[in-house]
Amino acid sequence: MEVECELLTWERIYALCLKLSQDIIKSGYTPDAIVAVGRGGWIPARILSDFLNLRELYSVKAEYWDVAKTRENAMITQPINVDINGKKILVVDDVADTGETLSVVVSHLRKAGAGEIKSAVLQYKKTSVFAPDYCGEVLKRWVWIVYPWGVVETILGFLDRIDNVESMSDAEVAEEMKKRFNLEVTHELVALARGKRM
Repeated sequence: MEVECELLTWERIYALCLKLSQDIIKSGYTPDAIVAVGRGGWIPARILSDFLNLRELYSVKAEYWDVAKTRENAMITQPINVDINGKKILVVDDVADTGETLSVVVSHLRKAGAGEIKSAVLQYKKTSVFAPDYCGEVLKRWVWIVYPWGVVETILGFLDRIDNVESMSDAEVAEEMKKRFNLEVTHELVALARGKRM
């Protein structure tokens, strides 16, 4: 298998968010605000803001990953744009993979004057140099996680790895995705991805 993928269901994400919220509450940490790491942390952060009854929900966008490969350096592309001076912050992302993104975001928030900062992710890979304070689950081996909000993006990233993809039907491409990447997607999603590629 070229790259092993794991596609998460919405139900599993919801369960991981519920576990995270319970762990945060049990720990006694009461953040003033949640800062989502865009783009992967937006949806889990919104769910956690509901579970934790926190209305202050902000965002910082950082770039580091393409599909199953990193860029040169993690960098902030959309900084925090509200006053967080002295506030207790919960930073939320989907995954701690290398840890580069979370490290850059936490550093950025410290420079912006945040008080105490804790981090939460749905999944923490042991390959990460950054250990989050809270995680829904720990992954002991590396696998490319595909979240429901990034399926088409992942398909697009893998299309370039398939020889003669232009001559294949959407169903054939879906089969190839399953065989080479353990990624089960519908031919409708493949068609959508191929339309975006042009």
